[in-house]
Amino acid sequence: MDDNTPTAEGDPTRPDRQLIQRREQAWSNYQQACADLAGTRIRANLDGWKRWFRVMPGAAVDQAQRRRDEIRAELARNGVGADPDHWGVLSGGDTGTFGGCFGLEHTIDQLTERYAKVDSHWVRTLRAIARTTTDIRPLAADGDRSAIEELTERVLQAVRMAPDDEARRRLTVHLPGDVRPVPADPASLVETRGPVAVQFDIYASTIKLDHIDVVPPLRRMGLGTATLRHICRTADTHAMHIVAQLVPTFRDDDSAVPILARWFREQGFEVTERLGGRVVRAPASVR
Repeated sequence: MDDNTPTAEGDPTRPDRQLIQRREQAWSNYQQACADLAGTRIRANLDGWKRWFRVMPGAAVDQAQRRRDEIRAELARNGVGADPDHWGVLSGGDTGTFGGCFGLEHTIDQLTERYAKVDSHWVRTLRAIARTTTDIRPLAADGDRSAIEELTERVLQAVRMAPDDEARRRLTVHLPGDVRPVPADPASLVETRGPVAVQFDIYASTIKLDHIDVVPPLRRMGLGTATLRHICRTADTHAMHIVAQLVPTFRDDDSAVPILARWFREQGFEVTERLGGRVVRAPASVR
């Protein structure tokens, strides 16, 4: 079981810390490129050259703008603009392991290529979302997070319009756990191919949860918590209990059991706080 808390808390070589460092560097590079472009435009105006000459291909302004746009295109690869503690539509980054980069724009690129001939209207919707996401990232990184809620709603609508379960699954993982659509079949939440592995068995009205394991570079970003919340909301809707054992996999020191126990309690579980202890959550209708 994984609560997104990796081993070696202060280790700068930890995969998730390296991703955060690349994110901070990408944002710094973009800010510098924007400043360089603004400075180049000011100098061109002061030089008094004709407007068409200042912006023609190969001129200083054109070069600075191209450089800015190239760096801007890399913001998605590093998850720039994402909330560092809560999973959402801007979360993700270059994992280096799971399929390279994992982010909304990259998922949309793959989906549009696959479904271009299957559902052209849905593909156009996805492309518009990708453009909007690219525009929102620098705004969110600069502190303006007002557009994220609207973007989340647009992704949610795209999930509902998805042509099949595979497309729906691949988009859903980018949403916060509180807004993900509840599936008609709880077993569909079992996941082995994505950035978070989820394994459980269903017995009558009980989900026996085995593990939730996030790929190391995406830990501590709330993906595991979003996944558990989605499972809990699904269990509530279908009036199912959830049971598990308190067996940490993210570290092996004495702090692991209390950390995992607190994680479960935050989602409404009753916890027997000892290694291998029982973890139980009754559906909302029973509680």
